Formats: sequence, C-alpha cells, structure tokens
Amino acid sequence: MEPFVPPTTGTGFFQVIWSLSTFAKIIVLILAIFSIVSWAIIIQKYFSFRRFKKSNRFLYSLFENRKSVIEFSAVAAEYPNNLLAKLVLAGVGEWRQISKLNPKLSNVLTENKVDQSDKLLKLLPNVSDALAKTTSIEVEKLEQYIAFLAICGSTSPFLGLVGTAYGILESFLGIRHLPMVTLQIIAPGIADALVATVAGLVVAIPAVIGYNYFVGRVRNFSNDMDRWSIEIEGDLRKAAVSAEGE
Repeated sequence: MEPFVPPTTGTGFFQVIWSLSTFAKIIVLILAIFSIVSWAIIIQKYFSFRRFKKSNRFLYSLFENRKSVIEFSAVAAEYPNNLLAKLVLAGVGEWRQISKLNPKLSNVLTENKVDQSDKLLKLLPNVSDALAKTTSIEVEKLEQYIAFLAICGSTSPFLGLVGTAYGILESFLGIRHLPMVTLQIIAPGIADALVATVAGLVVAIPAVIGYNYFVGRVRNFSNDMDRWSIEIEGDLRKAAVSAEGE
C-alpha cells in the first residue's frame, strides 16, 4: 500500500481568503477596513496623548512656582496647545472681559482695591463657567474617534459570526444531496467559514483594549483639568479675600 500523500494545494493566508465565498469575502473586507481605521486611531491617539502628558507635566512644574495666575498667563501664551495653558488663558480671558465691563475691576488683583473685592467675588462664577466650558471642549476633543474603537470592538465579532454561519450553511447545503458524507468533504468548507470568526476577533481584541485604555487616559486628563481649574479659581479667590481684609 502506498503511503498517504497530503494534498499539495496552497493553504497560505491569501489562498484561504481567495477560496472564501463572495459573502464571506465582503465580511472580511469590511473587517479589514475596520482594522486599518482602528489601528490608525490607536497609533494617533497613543502618540498625541503621550505628547499631551509630557507637555502638561512640564508646564505644571512651572505653574507650581507661579506668583499669580495673571503673571503666569504670559507663560501659558507660549504653549497654546497645552491643556493647562488653555485653562489659564480661558480664565484670564474671562477676567479681562469682565474688566472691560467695569474698568475699575481691572486692577483688583494687582493693586488690591478693597472697595472692589466684593464685586470680584460675585464675578468669580463667570471665571468658573469659562473654565468648565474649556474643560468640556477639550475633553470632547480628546474623546474624538475613540467611540469608533468601541463600535469595532462590539460589532466585529458579530460580523465574523455572520460570515462563519453563512459559510457553514453554504457548506452543508452543498452536501445535502450526497449519498455519503465524510469529514474530508465538509472540513474544508467549515474551516474556510471559520476564517471570518478569526478575522472578527483579530479586529475586535485590539479595538477593545485601545478603547478602554484611552477612556482611562481621557478620564485622567479630565481630572487634571478639574484640579487645575480649582487652583486657578483659588488664586483669584485668595487675591479677592486678601484685598477685602486690608
């Protein structure tokens, strides 16, 4: 008896993809697009968040040694893309808008005008609103495109499952009229169908990991901005209280 010789047909990745049905090829193509886009988002967000963290750490080290938030605004203006700088500029910008409405308030922080301190305290909520608005806008920018990772992570396995179910169904329909069915007959069709499931998981796993990672980083940035906002408001409040006590 001659020894068994395995088939010599190609079993490489592209050969397997090419042997899929038209429907399964469409599913795999959609998953490939999802994968490319999700990896582009992951790479872009990773490097941009890393840059933000480094920049924030550097500027905050300068912010800790400030004399006043007004004086620090000149330093912040040199880093317009920094999250801390944007908060400082937003708070100081709101203060300057208030000063235009009542010029007598413009010197409260620098000259400690006692008679204007009460008005300053009443206007501090305007600064708080400006800081909250800036935080909301910047967090929304940080979250941009991250939702697509959640979509990929939740839908890719189901798309792969649809392709697999269709491939298995097509395989069984093809053998329903055969008098005898063996494993060698149905195995190729089932194996090809499972490619869609594998593709779905390959797309979903990095997307889910990336989504959870970046959501955590955005939360950290948001907490940092809330803390910085409190410090900025505290500077203004202390200046007003010290003026009132003179």
